[in-house]
Amino acid sequence: MVKVICLGEAMGELAFAPDGTVAVGVGGDTLNTAVYLARAGVRCGFASALGRDPFGDRIRAVCMENGVDTGQLRQIDSHATGLYAITTDASGERSFQYWRDSSAARQCLQDAPADWTEALLSAAWLYLSGITLWVLQADADRLIAVLDAVKARGGRIAFDGNYRPRLWGTETATARALFAETMARADLILPTFEDEQMLWGDASPEATLARLHGLGPAQIVLKQGAEGCLIADGTQPPRRIAIPEAVTPLDTTAAGDSFNAGYLAAWLQGASPEAAALAGHRLAARVICHRGAILPPEDR
Repeated sequence: MVKVICLGEAMGELAFAPDGTVAVGVGGDTLNTAVYLARAGVRCGFASALGRDPFGDRIRAVCMENGVDTGQLRQIDSHATGLYAITTDASGERSFQYWRDSSAARQCLQDAPADWTEALLSAAWLYLSGITLWVLQADADRLIAVLDAVKARGGRIAFDGNYRPRLWGTETATARALFAETMARADLILPTFEDEQMLWGDASPEATLARLHGLGPAQIVLKQGAEGCLIADGTQPPRRIAIPEAVTPLDTTAAGDSFNAGYLAAWLQGASPEAAALAGHRLAARVICHRGAILPPEDR
């Protein structure tokens, strides 16, 4: 059985570097996490939908090359795979342009085959993100029903609170409602303070932790960029886990996605939350010193 299924959207990627060079690849937050989980030895699958096009073919190939199960990777011929352009400045910070409003991934819960849905419901862990919520918001009721069914069967939910204001636009209330519903069902949440502050107006990381604990997740790992992260599970005061060694980022793409994978992989394999956070920090540090979301095979 696949141990973790990552649900979301993968897209074609056009990456523009500060020197003007352009690289063609693929990426997406839950895909990035799936790849790094599989590379860490976790049985992992990626659940989404692709178009019949070169980017869809490449996404499937990347999954297979990295040992990510593709059994829940649907193909929808009537829609194309989404596309995004990423521009990175000299400090490693990014800006994005998207072409994804009618992507195949947005249809993945519609008319899904019974065996596809059954695999999701039977997952030991189902991992999704705030971007997953945006992608599937038209099928929010179906998505919440999937989460409830996973929980009813003894599965667990991991959620990355990846909030992108540009995607949600003026639909802040919709975003808040979906985020809250999902977090209330999650066993592990991996939010970023900056995102939570933008969505909820939290005054401090402590305020974020207090609000999230009210929703009921068993464990919270609150990422704070260069300040490391805070771990809170309700059994003792929050613990700050600092980044072991500061690095100068070349490209911050997938920093959070890789941290999540490093944390979850270590934790599922028996590490303490503190040790898992250090594993997440170390993986993220390697990723942000490389251009693009996914490290090349030779740097696994």
